[in-house]
Amino acid sequence: MKQPFLIFLLCLANLVCQDHLEKETPIRDQKPLINKNISDPIEKKNTLFAFVGEKIDVSKIPVSESSMDIGFKAKYKILLKVYGNYTKDTIEFIGYDHYGFPKFAKFKNVLLFVSNNCGELYHEKYMFNDVYKTKDGRWASPYSYSDYDHPYIGLIDIKPEVIEFQDQISYPITGVRKEYLEMKYPAPYFKISDGNAVAIYGNYLEDLFMLKKKTVLTARGLFSGKKEIEKKLKKLDLNNVKK
Repeated sequence: MKQPFLIFLLCLANLVCQDHLEKETPIRDQKPLINKNISDPIEKKNTLFAFVGEKIDVSKIPVSESSMDIGFKAKYKILLKVYGNYTKDTIEFIGYDHYGFPKFAKFKNVLLFVSNNCGELYHEKYMFNDVYKTKDGRWASPYSYSDYDHPYIGLIDIKPEVIEFQDQISYPITGVRKEYLEMKYPAPYFKISDGNAVAIYGNYLEDLFMLKKKTVLTARGLFSGKKEIEKKLKKLDLNNVKK
């Protein structure tokens, strides 16, 4: 009986050691979760950096009187590189939001997207997902209707899946209008319980990034394929009209 118990202790010690090493790995030595395709001339030129960050501070900055956006500056601790490169363990950037103070600021950990413009880092407008640890130690986000509400989404083979989060992820829905509730927290992706929408489905980091890459970020010209996608969509529309 001693040998199986000894093996168990060795495996446990190995897991603790690996976890410690992962936490202690400097950001500069981390490899991004998704590699940049430098053979693609459009992607090679982009300065995009996507990362999982822990909020340190997000605050307003002054904007011109004619601006219709709220300006903000943000500082985050980098927990994981997702795409692109950055060598420091904290990152500072600025951004603008037409709908007010950025929604990502209310979450502790988020998947964020920034780009470098003339030496200044700017938030890719509206691009974020609140993310949480799963039972298998990965990062994931609950289903987000905005990720699946884009003209390009019909050409993408990514679907929400059941996610086992470490802790229950829920959002308060008291006072939320029925039509908004059905749009933002639809079944079966969420379960309504005790005045909260409890997350059942979601996407892991790899899919979260690809959803953004193949929709909004491609439409913004950071990745190739926009012209081809627009042609396909136009052709589909014409075929639907003929039917």
